[in-house]
Amino acid sequence: MRTTLLFLILLVLLPISIVVQDQLPPIPPMQERIFLLPILFCFGALALPLIPALFFALATALVQGLALLQIQSGQIELGLVGPIVFFLGWTVILQMLSEATHGMRWEFHAFGSFLVTFTLLAGEFLILCVKRGGFPVDEMVLFRMAVPSAAALLIAPLLYLLLSSLVPYATEPVPGQGRPGFGNSGLEL
Repeated sequence: MRTTLLFLILLVLLPISIVVQDQLPPIPPMQERIFLLPILFCFGALALPLIPALFFALATALVQGLALLQIQSGQIELGLVGPIVFFLGWTVILQMLSEATHGMRWEFHAFGSFLVTFTLLAGEFLILCVKRGGFPVDEMVLFRMAVPSAAALLIAPLLYLLLSSLVPYATEPVPGQGRPGFGNSGLEL
């Protein structure tokens, strides 16, 4: 029951996080954006059992892919395949981390949010470089990847405290069963 409630709350928060991050003021001095979707994704990937976490990753990829859908000269630059592979891959990595540590911890959520944000921005940059031709890496590009990632590292503990107090962890073991994860699908029969 707790897993279902947490899953539904996280699904509702996905589009809300996109709207809120678009309304937040940019970070000075170079007007970088704050990304809330990777922070929410990391929480879901760590807190949910494997099967719901994979479905949450697909929903996150769909929201992220649609938010960044760009068509230039009749060609799609950023489609849905990249975000799907990206978020499913990170879900497996974060689930293995959660399984290895026997639960979710705020430190892993914060560091995971940093890594997911940085690799998301770097991956989008690389895809656009391949599609457009050229590889214009300079200090400005690295700064535009590092500042939102650092912001994610700082914001993640706040979101963790808010969400963990809202709904108890879905990964707490049920009496008589182990923690749902790779060994146990988390589905109740």
